[in-house]
Amino acid sequence: MTPGELGPSYERVLVERKRDAALEAAADKLLHGESPLEADIFRRYGVDGLILDGHFGAVPIGAGGEGGIPFTEDSFDHKKSSKFLIRGFIPAGGGISLDGEPIYSDPPILPGQTCGNTPYVGGTQSVCLNLDTATLQQYGLDGTKVAIALIDTGIYLPHLTRQLGSAPSLDIAESWTPPTLATKPGLHRLGHGTMCAFGALIAAPKATLLDYPLLLSRVVGDHSVAGTVGEIIKGYWPLAYRWRFGSLGTKYDALVVNNSWGIFHPSLDYPLNDPRRFTDNPLHIFHFIVNGLILLGMDVIFAGGNCGSECPSPTCIQRTTGTIMAANSYQEVLTLSGCDINDQRVGYSSKGPSVANMFQNKPDLAAYTHFLGSMTLANYLPDTGTSTASAVAAGCAAALRARLPASTATPAQLFKALKQSAQPAGPPGYDFEYGFGIIRPVAAARMLGLIP
Repeated sequence: MTPGELGPSYERVLVERKRDAALEAAADKLLHGESPLEADIFRRYGVDGLILDGHFGAVPIGAGGEGGIPFTEDSFDHKKSSKFLIRGFIPAGGGISLDGEPIYSDPPILPGQTCGNTPYVGGTQSVCLNLDTATLQQYGLDGTKVAIALIDTGIYLPHLTRQLGSAPSLDIAESWTPPTLATKPGLHRLGHGTMCAFGALIAAPKATLLDYPLLLSRVVGDHSVAGTVGEIIKGYWPLAYRWRFGSLGTKYDALVVNNSWGIFHPSLDYPLNDPRRFTDNPLHIFHFIVNGLILLGMDVIFAGGNCGSECPSPTCIQRTTGTIMAANSYQEVLTLSGCDINDQRVGYSSKGPSVANMFQNKPDLAAYTHFLGSMTLANYLPDTGTSTASAVAAGCAAALRARLPASTATPAQLFKALKQSAQPAGPPGYDFEYGFGIIRPVAAARMLGLIP
């Protein structure tokens, strides 16, 4: 049975389950990009009104998220994990517990969008001048031996090659494609993911891209391009496993994870105060998984959102306050606002404070957007949204990591330097439009002792 056949009376959820051989087998299939449909798990766990999504598989989550139990480095090892996450559907308004195990919401997510009706402001060269990429490259801060994972709609490498004049580095072996997709790494349809890949390479031209087209993955019966929280979790796990236990961690000195997506409106989620809720719930399992990535030394970066009061995206449904929500508001990640090349915040960039119950002081920084760059749609349309700002910031982080391996500085230390070295947009200090200011990677490099 598919979600389409179930209808709106059913809600999609993520459920914790205790370890057994079937869960481990399903996880192993997922890790290798294989369909988990034939695993025993999907004949054994359809209980208590839970209708399982056979395409999701099983994701190891260590001791689980109940009670705020922290992840450890071994939490992503499916051969050691005591709990796994599966996905299914329950009747709307039903109970909030299955066999006593925690369950969590799995609302839709969308890539960042913009109102899109204003001309571009400047181009890639202007962004390079503002970021002073020439100085970065002079001191070897160019992304060498650093991987950037694009959690997005996929990369179309031929277009990037045409725009850049030469092929950027794409590690196909370390990229991961959901089992439901037929296209291969670097050959997904041209769009949002390619735009973000271009932005990330501005400051880090020698970084290696990892293609994780998680926003294209579909559940049974869902024919939209929107991803879900569960799809991101499912893709985060192979990334974490390869970084911690596989060859990814031996190939590269650092790993930056760019997330140019987010929740646009709380109506996509469970009601307020429901423990399954994602939007404003710091105890959602997604938060623990993100913390797991950071524990492993990954620099996790998020777009702030496009619900600014002057020009909100239509998907915001006119909500312009408390619009930095869910993962985009986690204190541990770096959250980006957007500004143009004249250092003016763009009108659609979400303002803080974040949604209630979450870390309030978001965004953290501003980075550049709305410039003529990748030309993924047309040769006169800008790269837009805080999606682009997040990708540009991810490139800045990757540039610095070329001489600041993950083994020598934590994500918190890198982010602290980026915040303290930012160019204030007004009086010194924090504000809810620019965060600590506009990103200045050269100033951060000096603060970190990477250049004189």
